[in-house]
Amino acid sequence: MMSTLKYTCSLLLILLCLPLCSQAQNTATATEAATVSSATEKQGAEVPVYQGTYLSLDIFNPVATIFNGGKFETYVSVDVSLWQRLFPVAELGFMAINQQQDSYKYASGGAFLKLGANYNFLNYRIDRKYDHIFYAGLRYACSVTGYQLTDAAMSDGYWQTAGTYSDAYRQAVFGWMEVLVGVRVQVYKQFFMGVALQVKTFGHYYHDATHYPTYIPGFGVDNGATSFGFLYHLTYQIPYKK
Repeated sequence: MMSTLKYTCSLLLILLCLPLCSQAQNTATATEAATVSSATEKQGAEVPVYQGTYLSLDIFNPVATIFNGGKFETYVSVDVSLWQRLFPVAELGFMAINQQQDSYKYASGGAFLKLGANYNFLNYRIDRKYDHIFYAGLRYACSVTGYQLTDAAMSDGYWQTAGTYSDAYRQAVFGWMEVLVGVRVQVYKQFFMGVALQVKTFGHYYHDATHYPTYIPGFGVDNGATSFGFLYHLTYQIPYKK
């Protein structure tokens, strides 16, 4: 009698536990499915087009040019991240030269504008932790330069005479193509540091003249050949919600 009662109670407990076990298994299966679904949705989520705006300030040129005969040059730029792959960019800079030598005085100043885009080859996944990029870029640049030579010493060996010559103030408009390769690294939150190598070529004046500036803002010395440059800049990313 007692054994029959124990058997009956055991059977009842098993029957009562079966629905609970089934419910727990269903809950675990649902949780696992939700996790897989969430991961799948994240992997297949549509990548937002706009992914940030970046403001950059040139650091290299002000330091390099300030020790180069009274010449100062710098630029600022803004670029926008589209899909973290394409970065349309605009750069605006200016230059000023004031050289005073024993035999002449040369003053020049101007500004330049560059428009183009960079293409990022790495680190464009939507689940990236940092916004580092490695890119190649293309620009078209245009520079307007005003310049004047004054108090240039002149002498005539035959007549044994000496004097000075001053030229009129002139302006020149110069354009060129620019190719560059660079990296930009996120160093702390919204702050970045970047370096790039530039190749400037296909330089051309928009009008012919008998005199041309010795130095072109944004391009360098116009010696009829390709010009090379180095960029080092600090960048701030305008915060946004990813």
